[in-house]
Amino acid sequence: MLQFARDLYLRSPPNRSAFAATLESYLWGLGYPIPGLAKACRYFALLLVETGAYVRRRVALLCSLDGAGDGEDWEDDEGGGEQTLLEYLSSCWPLCFGGTVEHDDIAPVDVIVCLDTCFTQKRRTPARGSGCDAPVRHPRSVFLTEGELRDAKHLVELARPPRAPATAMNAADSVKEGMKLSQSVPDTCSESFKAADENRLKASPTFFSDTGLMALLCHHDRVLWLANVTTPGEQQFYVIALILKLFKAIPHHMTVGILYDIGCQLHRSCVKWDFIPDFIDRIVWGISVFHTYGHQWPCQLIYHLRKCVRFGLSDGEGCERFWSSIQGLIPSLHVSGYHQRIFSLDLQIDFLRDNGLNDLATWLVRKWMACQGKKLGAEGVLAKSDLSIRELEVLWADQVEVQTRSLVAETAGLAKAAIKKSITKEIDSLDRMVKAGSADVGDLEDVMVQIRRKRGELGVSDRANLKQMESSQYLKLRIQAKLQNHKFELERFNRVYLHTTASERRLTDHIKSQVSRHEPTIVKVAQCFNMLVDELESLVHKRQAPRHAVAPKHLNRDSLFPLGVDDPIWNDHGLDETDTDAPRWLGDDEVQGCITAMLTVDHCEEEECHLIREAVLLQSWYTSKWECLDHAIHRSQDGFRHYLERKHEHLVYLGASWCELLDGTEMGDELGTWGPSAQDFGSALATFSGHQDATGSTGDSSEASNTLEDEDDFT
Repeated sequence: MLQFARDLYLRSPPNRSAFAATLESYLWGLGYPIPGLAKACRYFALLLVETGAYVRRRVALLCSLDGAGDGEDWEDDEGGGEQTLLEYLSSCWPLCFGGTVEHDDIAPVDVIVCLDTCFTQKRRTPARGSGCDAPVRHPRSVFLTEGELRDAKHLVELARPPRAPATAMNAADSVKEGMKLSQSVPDTCSESFKAADENRLKASPTFFSDTGLMALLCHHDRVLWLANVTTPGEQQFYVIALILKLFKAIPHHMTVGILYDIGCQLHRSCVKWDFIPDFIDRIVWGISVFHTYGHQWPCQLIYHLRKCVRFGLSDGEGCERFWSSIQGLIPSLHVSGYHQRIFSLDLQIDFLRDNGLNDLATWLVRKWMACQGKKLGAEGVLAKSDLSIRELEVLWADQVEVQTRSLVAETAGLAKAAIKKSITKEIDSLDRMVKAGSADVGDLEDVMVQIRRKRGELGVSDRANLKQMESSQYLKLRIQAKLQNHKFELERFNRVYLHTTASERRLTDHIKSQVSRHEPTIVKVAQCFNMLVDELESLVHKRQAPRHAVAPKHLNRDSLFPLGVDDPIWNDHGLDETDTDAPRWLGDDEVQGCITAMLTVDHCEEEECHLIREAVLLQSWYTSKWECLDHAIHRSQDGFRHYLERKHEHLVYLGASWCELLDGTEMGDELGTWGPSAQDFGSALATFSGHQDATGSTGDSSEASNTLEDEDDFT
């Protein structure tokens, strides 16, 4: 019964008190009064955790000794050297850290991780005089220690001086060493995100002792470490602490791809303030796909996962799926004690890891098939075009270079400069006529009249035209800002999970209708912009516009609100005074489509490399696990031997199911022997047939996770 209660509340919002009271009442009615079942549930959960830790210690001892041993006196190394951290990472997730983890020169990056903060996982400040709950710690706790957080905070405060008051930026824009973007782009991006503002109050420290959680996950949505947030805002030292913890654990020279909703800000801070000088050369920065629409277009060209290299088809939204899987813990942990909250989260994360092992091969095969589908479609687009890959690479490099260049400080407008150029040209022509002695007095008078007229135009009509062109650029920026705000407001509803209560659906529908009320304003501004574009096109057609002037593209209402990465809303060509004829990567639809297809093929090839590497690591982890367990069985006796044999049977079945799924795929072609014989695998599959889901599923949270993971609308 206690095991049933434990398994139930790992899959649903925990309410042990209600379960224990109900069971006590039921047993009392049958004549079996058994008080204290709530405490028994807690003690049983702790007992299972300690039993698992004891088994791991004893198996490790049996594998390390030449003779038999019982491992009773063996203890974990609490100091936690590099090898211990590597073993911890291997236990976290074999697809990233299984087997022998080393740097792979072929892989785009060795590990991909994502970062995010959740301020709904809070803990209320206890009442005065209530004291603190009893200390309890999970043997494989994912939480950083207070000392690690304190050291990271000291490092950040020491390296970064206090923020100076904002001043007007009169200096020319420039690109700092180590960055690919000018300073103005991250500055603008930071205004769109609350996470970039460390001083923004996101949870009141008056009412909450623990204000949230910051997570570091691998790109398979498995938690590596958590930081307990106690500040009212998203302070940067939490991110630095998690990154430092990761690099202390992995071998030297391993490269890491880091995804964060404000990855451009984090990259700039690490370059500017030198937070992690020993590791920054091994990091590739990116922005999670659901958050890129809030960034400027030049920033997206560098950090968007479908524009930059090395990330394959990762989306960087594993943290969002993790927050969804533990959302049922929010009510109970809101009022729990400090140690109980940490322990409950550790229990849930440990369960999610173990429960996810069964579907590892299924995940690999599903990702491989999705990758092949995307790759086949993109290759079909390229096959229909006469453009070579080399030509597309040159065009793409030119687009990135042009659209990420630094802003130039301009002191004159387009119309004013054009009129001055025309006047200067005519005056020079007049001077040459006078010097040559071929000038006619009547001609001179006519030319002077023209010059005076154009000087008058400089202050009247052409200046008005200049204002119109400036206002068109202003309108474009207004539309971009309004669309970003609209997207932020609807983000909560575009990713609503499958199973919600009726009250939540009513609230969602109400707020969504209120947000939709802003759409007519956005459409009206877009119509004004299109009217100005029509006027500019007319001026260009009548040759009344400055030389080489280019009109911007119209905004299509149908493609206005999705705010996709390749939508025309990001195209500012024609609004810059230096713009001339549109380059092929901008004005040729075929070139645009082929560039997107080329990037898709590149990302699919990177994804193939990631998946093959993960399959090899999975088999390496399994082989070492099977050999160690088999070795321990032969050196153990009595009841412990029987316990290990049961674990061995399940491990053989696990390997058989993985081998069966991967066999016949290109990933399976790269694999060697698994350890058990084919006969052992066949027997295990026959024995466990029909019991494949013995460990259960995560219910609604897993379905929500799959729903989110399959969303490609933002890619």
